[in-house]
Amino acid sequence: MNDRIAELLQLVELTRAMLEKAQASLWDEVIALEAGRRERISAFFLTPVEPELASPVAESIRNILAMDYEIATLGLAEKQEAGLALRQMEQGKKAVKAYML
Repeated sequence: MNDRIAELLQLVELTRAMLEKAQASLWDEVIALEAGRRERISAFFLTPVEPELASPVAESIRNILAMDYEIATLGLAEKQEAGLALRQMEQGKKAVKAYML
């Protein structure tokens, strides 16, 4: 197997691992994996892609982007849930405070 293809497959697998962590709400782990992935992506594209690898690279990029979209969607949902919980907690504090008066 071509080394470039192996690197590409590792990027896809790393992104898949990020998605699995996001689905499990393990956001600290997602962030840690993403930092490493960012470095690997930068290193991968320092060298131009050979013409014969254009198709598999394009397909892998589409897969990575699709998983990134799903991760972002999960992150947004998590953020909204956290915001709702915070608002409910603030309302509870106000209710307790009003009751104490």
